[in-house]
Amino acid sequence: MRELPQVVGSDHAEFFNSTVSGCFNPKLDEFQLSHGWNPDTAYAVPDQGTQLGSDMGFPNLFQDTKYYGYMYWADLNNPSPQWNSAAAACQGQVPDWTGTGATEYSRCLSCLDLKGYYKLPGTVGRNTPPLTNPNFIFRGRFLNFNPPKYVTVNAVLKKVVSQLSGLRAGMSYFSNSTPSTVLGRGQNPACSQILNDASSFDNNRASYINAINGLTFTTSSTLARSLLNVGYYFTSGDDVYRDTFGFGTNYSYPTSFKNSPLTYQSRSWCWGCQHSAVIVIADGDPSADTLASGIVSQLRTVNGGPVYCPDSEPCGAYNARDKGVDPVSYADDNAQYYLDDVAKLLATQDLQQSSPAVVGDFDTSGRQSLRIHTVGYGAPNNLLKNTAQVGGGLYFTASDASALEASLTEILNDVQVRSTTCAIQP
Repeated sequence: MRELPQVVGSDHAEFFNSTVSGCFNPKLDEFQLSHGWNPDTAYAVPDQGTQLGSDMGFPNLFQDTKYYGYMYWADLNNPSPQWNSAAAACQGQVPDWTGTGATEYSRCLSCLDLKGYYKLPGTVGRNTPPLTNPNFIFRGRFLNFNPPKYVTVNAVLKKVVSQLSGLRAGMSYFSNSTPSTVLGRGQNPACSQILNDASSFDNNRASYINAINGLTFTTSSTLARSLLNVGYYFTSGDDVYRDTFGFGTNYSYPTSFKNSPLTYQSRSWCWGCQHSAVIVIADGDPSADTLASGIVSQLRTVNGGPVYCPDSEPCGAYNARDKGVDPVSYADDNAQYYLDDVAKLLATQDLQQSSPAVVGDFDTSGRQSLRIHTVGYGAPNNLLKNTAQVGGGLYFTASDASALEASLTEILNDVQVRSTTCAIQP
């Protein structure tokens, strides 16, 4: 999420290789053309804040007249520029700029002035850290026009949360520590509050926005693991994963994702007829996302077999596909592609079980399952598409802030419409 939207699948090397003659990159140029780039326009910073809580915006993200080396911005809300002027940037990176490099120096200045970016010829990108490179220079003006993914995701999420009404909401995000996910916020407000006052989420809004501002983007994309943890949060108790699904000791049952008792108003699921959904936002395929073999075996047992992307829209390429070549054994399947298996489980199985079925004001009879929606930011993604299909949800691809906001808004509208079919009397 730290890279520009035009870097697909974290393939920085390809992005560098496709940038030729200083400032000709087909994806960047197409974006400039389709979005009306004007080198003489000082574009507003992409995250101006919601003015809720402590979110007053980030005026230095990015500085219009400053210049930044590739990926030196990390995932910062106040990144330091590497140069104060185009001349300083070009003089610092073009060898012998007053002699044999004079022509290249002129091209560097022209590229930064007209296109907003410049790559020194011969510069090669890396797909492993360190990803920073001072020989690929970006004007702050261009980064405001075409910000890194994390900037757009944060800004759009905050805007959507600032307008959220009549729903309970929670949020989780990836982590490098066990259990690979953090439950940043559980479902809020309490069941009794949302039942009596549709505007009760207002009391939570600022804290959610502050939490979004604190997100970091330095982790692997553990999509299946994370969705499995979120699913656990939406179960009535450990027995659903442990016994009903047969995960036993293969799952860790993280305390931070444990649901409140069904008698509590803070429980993840308020009523039996409630519509509950998960929105997965990702910018590519998963990484470091293997599951314990015992969990995989039970996923496929409960699901009635493995879940694969269709051959017409495969997940993974060549020998890295989700589906192995052996038609009778699953041993050669790609262990990074279990997100859609998890989604099918959570969308088709009953997650709330109790005996007796009625616990206080909560009737667990019937099936309480999740609807899984997905949004691919930056490029289409077959795994996310198939995950939404088997998870009963919607799938969108977004390449800029307006498309991302529209995608999330449509998903939330779908949730809102389905929620109106659940009639509960205060």
